[in-house]
Amino acid sequence: MPFQIKRLIPDHLSSAAAVLVSAYARPPWNEDWSLEAAVENVKTVLETPKSIALAAIAGDKVLGVALGIRQRRHSGPVIYLDELSVLPEAQGAGIGIALLSAIYETATAEGCNSVWLVSQREGALSKFYQRCGFVIGSDLGLYSKSDI
Repeated sequence: MPFQIKRLIPDHLSSAAAVLVSAYARPPWNEDWSLEAAVENVKTVLETPKSIALAAIAGDKVLGVALGIRQRRHSGPVIYLDELSVLPEAQGAGIGIALLSAIYETATAEGCNSVWLVSQREGALSKFYQRCGFVIGSDLGLYSKSDI
């Protein structure tokens, strides 16, 4: 399946959001995203200065997205990869790897010294990120507080 990695533009907002809805509905996440919530998530990244929003596109169809938000840390600017999602029917075609490589290359070209993300510590996703050169930070924990 031939595709190109391009900057995500507002014209792709709805189809990029549909990728999130579709990808997160399946294991391992099994999340029930509304299209409205996904549109808001993508739009927030698009409107954040110096963010990096990329899409894997075949023809006029968005197959996957990588949404990174630039942050300033003590060591310099970094990109927090907020979302990396690929349509379930397009998974396994190298789209996730291409998006991850492209966001890292773009971040580096734009002066960032690293890309970081939060994901599962074990399982297929963890193995995927490790194959792509990411390492698990052993000294960090994910903390959350919620009324839900």
